[in-house]
Amino acid sequence: MRLGGIKPVLSALAIALALTGCGDGDEPADAGATGAQGATGAAGGGADITAGEFLVKLLPEKEIAIEAVVATEPACEGVKVLPSFVLVVSDSASKADPDAPLTELVVAEC
Repeated sequence: MRLGGIKPVLSALAIALALTGCGDGDEPADAGATGAQGATGAAGGGADITAGEFLVKLLPEKEIAIEAVVATEPACEGVKVLPSFVLVVSDSASKADPDAPLTELVVAEC
């Protein structure tokens, strides 16, 4: 493969990556944060998904889904949904049956 053919591809990739970081400078950095309200609003979305569906979500979406389960499960009372907890549940989901309910995976880690 010639190096000349790689340069345009790398240039296009660099431009695409640069554009994904661009945005409206007026929006605060934490504008997408949901806090406790997000867990309440997503209660149906977290408890009803499978391990396979969970794995394809982005990290913030995974956190919201886990918060929804933690908020409704007595076994998880007092558990804080930190990034490390999200990673542990993600690891469990990657090893589980893709059709396993997320609730079972989260409760097992609580």
